[in-house]
Amino acid sequence: MISLLLNWLSSGVLRQVLQVLEKQMTHRAAHTVGRMDRAREEIRAELQARSEARKVLLAENGFFWSAGRLGRLVFVLPLGFWWAAVCLDSVFRFGWNVAEVPVLRDWGGVIVASLFLVDGARAISRGFVAGRKA
Repeated sequence: MISLLLNWLSSGVLRQVLQVLEKQMTHRAAHTVGRMDRAREEIRAELQARSEARKVLLAENGFFWSAGRLGRLVFVLPLGFWWAAVCLDSVFRFGWNVAEVPVLRDWGGVIVASLFLVDGARAISRGFVAGRKA
């Protein structure tokens, strides 16, 4: 009985099963390599974009009237004044009747989070990485 089973397996059936498995593994490997290539290109593009952004920041560094600084002054300062007025009026009940500006309410939090939370977290993580390397 065992010899019959071994003869049957050693015939074309086992060879065909192994060929199918090999084709599946080759297909999966090719698919994985394709995904890795796409990920590699995305990472390269992100690094290139960051490099270009860094060049712009370094070029603007030291100029008071740079586009980045003007953008922050034009958008962030009025937002800060409005937000401070809303907070002070809400807490101390001055009766200022600060105008509700839905656009500021909607994207104001994103700007504040970007300026303080993201930049702060970035600085903390850089300090943590530098501390680990030392």
